[in-house]
Amino acid sequence: MKRGDNSTVLLIDDDLVVRDSIAAFLSELSYRIVVASDTNEGMEAFHSASPDLIICDLNLAGGSALDFLKTVFSQASSQPVIVLSDKEVLDDVVEAMKLGASDYLIKPVTELILLQLSINSSLNKAHIIKENEAYRKKLESINHELEYNLELFQTDQQAGRLVQISMSPKPPQVIAGYEINHRVVPSLYLSGDSIDYAAVSKHSVLFYLADVSGHGSSSAFITILLRFRTEQMLREQSKGRFSKKLTPPLILSRLNKELIDAGLDKHITMFVGLLNRKDNTLTYSVAAHHPLPVIYKEGKASFIEVKRSSFPVGLLAEAEYFEETIPFEKASLTLCSDGILEALPQTTLEEKEKRILEVVEQSGGEFQPIREAFGLKNLKNIPDDIAVMNISDL
Repeated sequence: MKRGDNSTVLLIDDDLVVRDSIAAFLSELSYRIVVASDTNEGMEAFHSASPDLIICDLNLAGGSALDFLKTVFSQASSQPVIVLSDKEVLDDVVEAMKLGASDYLIKPVTELILLQLSINSSLNKAHIIKENEAYRKKLESINHELEYNLELFQTDQQAGRLVQISMSPKPPQVIAGYEINHRVVPSLYLSGDSIDYAAVSKHSVLFYLADVSGHGSSSAFITILLRFRTEQMLREQSKGRFSKKLTPPLILSRLNKELIDAGLDKHITMFVGLLNRKDNTLTYSVAAHHPLPVIYKEGKASFIEVKRSSFPVGLLAEAEYFEETIPFEKASLTLCSDGILEALPQTTLEEKEKRILEVVEQSGGEFQPIREAFGLKNLKNIPDDIAVMNISDL
């Protein structure tokens, strides 16, 4: 038999013999007993003793038991109550159960063990209700905190997105006789893909497409850092602070060292190019970027040739980056991040690459038809960021 744990039981019964026998039985089981002979005393004890359980006879003189229960439940809806009733008067039992009583026993209660079982059941039920209420309040608190943090997160995301947009070049632009256009479609609110282009001199333009590992705020932060450092290197070169000419492989090498030294646990695939109007050439370096850019010339599209690629930026301190130069005249160059591969419906990598070539060729190497063919304007719920940049020789 389960013994009481010093729980307080309020016993209301106008039959002294019944009241004393039940009180004695429960006292032996270590319950703290508070007794009352009518509902007025019971109400005073209810307020003063804050009982864990109430045992109430429904057949009290004056017939005020149900009114007492209504008041109790209006003030403490989960209060455990066991009602006692004669077997001839069960309508009041039904009404009491409707009000919220947890159990009932028919008088006379000759088997007090049944009363103990009923008390155990009622207290356990009340304990579960209290636990559930505590869990509910805790969940409400957690939900409020989550909602607050979500608002902060969304505010941070909006601020980060605003920074990304404000730092990005405004397409389209014509630099050194090259028309440059681009589109970035983030899989989340912020993008881990980055595009930038800027004049190096009157006759040359530097550009890159970068894809930072991962998604979200941390990757977006790297795109901002990347753009800032690239612009800073260009300013340093214009002021003659470089002992060597700033070339695509030199940019990748410096970024690689800085990213590794920063310990940000991020790496970047990149294609960096330098277009020179004087000799109509494209000098470039590849840091594991895929798919390779597509050159469109004389009605044909083909992936740019890469004899020597290298590791992503920020992955290996000993990584070397290499330079290649090809003619670039009366042509266009289309660059895509690898997110485009996941957005294409074809199943194999070979089929996806073939589709990219088809899109560029059928679009005549022009950006707007390429964007429409890839459906960049209407893409939603994409698994990875997508960036597309197009450079045309005017």
